[in-house]
Amino acid sequence: MTADTNSQFARAVEERRGLSHVTVPHIVGGLEYFEGPLLQREDPSHPNVIVSACHEAPAELVGRAVAESREAQRLWRQVPLRERIERVASAIPFAEAHVEDWAVRVALEIGKPYAAAHAEAAEVVEILRSYVAYAAAPGAFEDDRTADPSGVASDSVLKPYGVFGVITPFNYPIVQAAGPAIAALLAGNGVVVKTSHHGPWSGHAVAELCGGMDLPAGLVAVIHGADDPGRALVASGIDGVSFTGSVAVGRAILRSFQEGPYPRPVIAEMGGKNPVIVTDSADLEQAADGIIFSAFDLGGQKCSALSRVLVTPGVRDRLVELLEERVRVLVMGDPVDDGVFAGPVVTRAAAAHHASLVESARAEGFRVAESLTKGDGYFVPSVVVSGVPSSHDLATIEHFVPFLTVSEVADLDSALTVANATDMGLTAGIYTGDRDEARAFLDRVEAGCVNVNVPGHATTGWWPGPQTFGGWKGSGSTGKHTLGKWYFQLFTRQQARKIPRELEDLLVS
Repeated sequence: MTADTNSQFARAVEERRGLSHVTVPHIVGGLEYFEGPLLQREDPSHPNVIVSACHEAPAELVGRAVAESREAQRLWRQVPLRERIERVASAIPFAEAHVEDWAVRVALEIGKPYAAAHAEAAEVVEILRSYVAYAAAPGAFEDDRTADPSGVASDSVLKPYGVFGVITPFNYPIVQAAGPAIAALLAGNGVVVKTSHHGPWSGHAVAELCGGMDLPAGLVAVIHGADDPGRALVASGIDGVSFTGSVAVGRAILRSFQEGPYPRPVIAEMGGKNPVIVTDSADLEQAADGIIFSAFDLGGQKCSALSRVLVTPGVRDRLVELLEERVRVLVMGDPVDDGVFAGPVVTRAAAAHHASLVESARAEGFRVAESLTKGDGYFVPSVVVSGVPSSHDLATIEHFVPFLTVSEVADLDSALTVANATDMGLTAGIYTGDRDEARAFLDRVEAGCVNVNVPGHATTGWWPGPQTFGGWKGSGSTGKHTLGKWYFQLFTRQQARKIPRELEDLLVS
């Protein structure tokens, strides 16, 4: 990022702050609706500034969105796969042209500095490219089979479910709406997106993106609001749901979708309590750099964020010193200001929760080191708390704020036991100079995404193309990752077909 790029971004954000806020509509059946109570989104860097608004979608409108999408999906599923791929791919130039605009929206609604905001918008482009390539690969929708011994024609193909709901989180309001929607569309489904009410203008980008794909009217619906529209979507009889959010909500959706006349698919990514192990043989400077970034980028408000360090005795004191040196010079503030590492937390309630954690840590006598804060928004310091027992609530519960605990463990074996002693398993990392330790970590750690001695990223840094992303145990429901070639297949179900040879031409997927 150049200084000129950052200054252009800062000017664009400030100009937008000076204009009237955007009220985004629901998109149902290809039409705009402004039904339901008005919800206004403040700029978390300047809470007195309203930057966007939406309406809380009534249950009736949610049901209408599902019905309209279901009707349009009957047409979409008949579109040949090659043409579906071409129509989805046609949105790539549009996405490329809107990266900077989308970055401004994310900065205003979520408080991301330029690097993080731009990366989110650019990831939509990369997801489009990657998923289109995966879907176009030979055999992507058809299983290779041997000749049927009975002499009939047969095949095994992937078919769409119908209509998928996409329920999105606040921290990645564009990409977590666009990614599942793109995969579901390629698979032949309709889509109803429920955006985060903390980022409705950002989430609305998926409606703009899909608007240029020449889709049947109503195939993609976008509704807005807080919790109630999401509940209505889950209860609507929809054919499947993609959910990103807390373990508690994700498991509730999973239970709900096991009820009824038959179980329905839930593609859920549900957060994590992500550890990094640092052993006596580690490069501590490298470890400290990776820990600080992975713990405090986006103010710790990432499901992949590092939140607990497990360090062996020989390097504990020195590692704590290095972490404290680094955290004390970080600045949390307005994302347009020079030198700001991360922006605000998402709400006043999140800031209050963070303050309660720090107060608890101090009250129990743990060692606390804090970053700097600058401004009057929802800015909280990034905090390193050392001397915390590895079994303490501060070290075992996902807090989703910039709060990092450091716990001493006896050795690598103990560290792996502690790291795995959680119902979650999203990301994990290790810094070690010992190949056998690295091998043991890779063999035993229970997480979907793992890093070994990665410069700058202890537990984060996943990107479409080079990496896939997903969790084990309570952090994920499918065993397959986003950003990979098997993801879009989660939006399909397999059908084995057998037919007389004289009718073989009917076997067209």
